[in-house]
Amino acid sequence: MKSKFWVRLICLALCMTVLLPCVTSLAERETTKVAAYLLRLRGKPSTKAKVLDAYPRGTKVTILKKGTEWTKVEVHGKTGYMQTDKLAYGRAAAKKQASSSTTKTTASKTVASGDTAYIMKGVKLNLREEANASSGIIASFRGGTKVTILRRRRNWCFVEVKGLQGYMSTDYLTSEKEK
Repeated sequence: MKSKFWVRLICLALCMTVLLPCVTSLAERETTKVAAYLLRLRGKPSTKAKVLDAYPRGTKVTILKKGTEWTKVEVHGKTGYMQTDKLAYGRAAAKKQASSSTTKTTASKTVASGDTAYIMKGVKLNLREEANASSGIIASFRGGTKVTILRRRRNWCFVEVKGLQGYMSTDYLTSEKEK
């Protein structure tokens, strides 16, 4: 009788050691916020994948699986993928890596002063008088339009587009021309 009790107790203890980390990880899912002006939730980890929804800066998202380029997230009951560098934790990690690196490295999607960039496909982007979303609009340009970066700031670039100069959000500029 005593041996059955100990066997059951040991089995219970083993089950708890296996299941407890699973339950704990479900209860303590990591969250982050959208750091871009407007970030698309996609069905697959690709800029060509179907857009499920779009969320403004500051929207809280639950991280399901971290990735270097794409992160699987849950937002308001919807599950999909968001670009890692457009999420707060992704930007923080990129800044930390950049500050600890002594050599200059750039991701394929980033733009810097003096570079040629392109407006992201599927976007109509405003050229503004000042570096803020409420300033006057000089002109609007469609995705794929070539842009020359004259000066880069954190969230805005001073650019020249078709002979006009003004500011554009860096969130919608890419160094690669999308097909």
